[in-house]
Amino acid sequence: MSTAEGWNSRWISMLQEVDKLTNKAGNLSFPVRIVLMPRPQKVNICVGIVAFIVIVVISITIPSFLTLNNIVNIFEQISTLGFLSIGMTCVLIGGGIDLSTPSILAASAVVGATYMAKGGGAVVGCLLMILVALVFGCINGLAVTKGRMIPFIVTLSTKFVAEGFAVMYINATSVYGLPDSFQRIGSKIGIIPISIFIFLSVAILFHLIIRTTKLGRWYYLIGENENAAKVSGLPVIWAKFSTYVVSSIMAAFAAIILTARLNSATSSMVGETMIMDAISVSVIGGASLNGGKGNVFGTLLGVLFITIISNCTNLLGISYYTGMIIKGIIIVLVIGIDVLRSGGQ
Repeated sequence: MSTAEGWNSRWISMLQEVDKLTNKAGNLSFPVRIVLMPRPQKVNICVGIVAFIVIVVISITIPSFLTLNNIVNIFEQISTLGFLSIGMTCVLIGGGIDLSTPSILAASAVVGATYMAKGGGAVVGCLLMILVALVFGCINGLAVTKGRMIPFIVTLSTKFVAEGFAVMYINATSVYGLPDSFQRIGSKIGIIPISIFIFLSVAILFHLIIRTTKLGRWYYLIGENENAAKVSGLPVIWAKFSTYVVSSIMAAFAAIILTARLNSATSSMVGETMIMDAISVSVIGGASLNGGKGNVFGTLLGVLFITIISNCTNLLGISYYTGMIIKGIIIVLVIGIDVLRSGGQ
């Protein structure tokens, strides 16, 4: 047993002894239960507590925050960022990073929207969006796994390619006139957007995949130690490749939802900070830039937290550039937290 493991064992034993003295019934008190919990659960609870405190403080200071229209607006914003963040979480768990997803979203959207605007059906239009995203995802996956290129550089290059493709495909214009059948995806059931039901269904599915399937365990093992995973006989190349494919598919889903909600598509339909928001959401939710850590439930909490922050900057009338400064500070803090959680690595 290493020195660190020995100290950790003694620390847990001490906590248990202290809790026995303060809780004669033998049940662990709430603070000690938090300390003894597995890391993902601790992160999720901490993020949930912070999000709850933020909501309470904002509700008191900004009366319009809890209005029905604003809550619906938050729900609509959650799905787009949420899809990108689920894809980012999968890639980060596997030890990679994907900076191209917002640009893939735009490239997918303009292709599918152009087809539908010319009289094409909604189903084929959605499939075209997924197909375009898959092409970019496969390029990323092959370059990282077979080409052994650095994920940061590869996906940054793909980002520029997808951006250029989106601008050229529609000549820097906008696409309008989408069919009613497609626009229903962006409509509501009562006051709840359909997109939030789709997003939560996909989130639950990927939570189960990552936490309960062999593929999900491969992601964690590869992200934690890729060389050990190779020696153990795991299909490292295929598994890492699949994380970029999953990330691109999530970008396509986000493109479908956002295009249906806006009833249009442009090459600049997502903000410049979207990719940083997705990374921040994943890390806030427990993922690590070093790989091997993360969970979808934590990502959901991170999406809620970041979306509320963005919503509050709008309600307070804070300018776009001031909002960028605030998000930049949040990103630095998030990365600092990740470094501390990783033991300074």
